[in-house]
Amino acid sequence: CSLLYLSQGSDTIVDLDGTILEKPVDENDAHAMLTKLSGNWHKVHTGVAIYGLGVPATATSDYQQPSLLTSFTATARVKFANLTPDDIKSYVNTGEPMDKAGSYGIQGVGGQLVEMIEGDYFCVMGLPMHRLSRELSRTITLLEAKSK
Repeated sequence: CSLLYLSQGSDTIVDLDGTILEKPVDENDAHAMLTKLSGNWHKVHTGVAIYGLGVPATATSDYQQPSLLTSFTATARVKFANLTPDDIKSYVNTGEPMDKAGSYGIQGVGGQLVEMIEGDYFCVMGLPMHRLSRELSRTITLLEAKSK
């Protein structure tokens, strides 16, 4: 196909024993979440959706454009270190937790809070790159085949 349009979106949540921890509403909420995570294992789920649209060079105005929507979810397990109240207060004071699911960003200062991870680091970061690259490649291949 001559033109290929792709759009991707993703979002991440933290799951602590079945309780979903989204982005904190304020510093007190961030402090409470981090206190709950301290010393515990939790899961991080990142959902990804890809929309693709392919248009061949010879398309006319009445051409039905092939499109493809695919999605997947990646999950990793994370264990937090045992945090002191001062550890939590210091981290919350950085401001970093305020726009992060579960009140931490593994790719920033929050990485110091993590003792262990099982699974894809990039899933915890919010975009599972290996799986995304495979799905993008598959989407492109399918759209090119449909657009011929």
